[in-house]
Amino acid sequence: MTPKSNLVGLAALLLFACFTTGTAQSAEGGSTDQKAVLVTGASTGIGRMIAETLAREGYFVYAGARKQRDLDALNQIENIQAIRLDVTRPDEIAAAVQTIRDGGRGLYGLVNNAGVAGAGGPQTEIDIEDAKWVFDVNVFGVQRVTAAFAPLIIAEKGRIATIGSIGGIVSGANWGTYSMSKHAIEAYNDALAAEMVQFDVQVSIIEPGR
Repeated sequence: MTPKSNLVGLAALLLFACFTTGTAQSAEGGSTDQKAVLVTGASTGIGRMIAETLAREGYFVYAGARKQRDLDALNQIENIQAIRLDVTRPDEIAAAVQTIRDGGRGLYGLVNNAGVAGAGGPQTEIDIEDAKWVFDVNVFGVQRVTAAFAPLIIAEKGRIATIGSIGGIVSGANWGTYSMSKHAIEAYNDALAAEMVQFDVQVSIIEPGR
């Protein structure tokens, strides 16, 4: 595999490790036969490999994507149900919550993977609207989705994992905006992990490239 493929595969394996510890309980208190996981941004790259890895290992995966061709492709994979989900759109998030509730499986895991790398360039020249878009997807998208699905995750005493980046730890010329958004996600996950302890929900962040 190429170095990039190795990185994607490693992220998927680390994510899988986050989900294979502990025993999930259904909302009714009994052990679940097949844990359900939502993966955002599952159309390509790390998100697609995470979805396929979890599905192959027996999880039922709700795979979020925006484009119809990606939804159609994901629906062809065993143990995967594609869901139209743009993390910047509250209406699509609400519809996804309802779809998963109607599915009757509960939701044991959430993987916040959707993200963008845009708005590159010198910080003195960045268009503020481009920077807002990066934060809308990478930061506020994670907040929206996590808040919407938290009740389902709490009911299962489940897992929340977010794909961060080495860019959340270090920065450099021309990629400061992306790094800023991923640094915000580091802080968000630290706070979320502390807040979810009382619900027996485990929170993890994976930092590809570190």
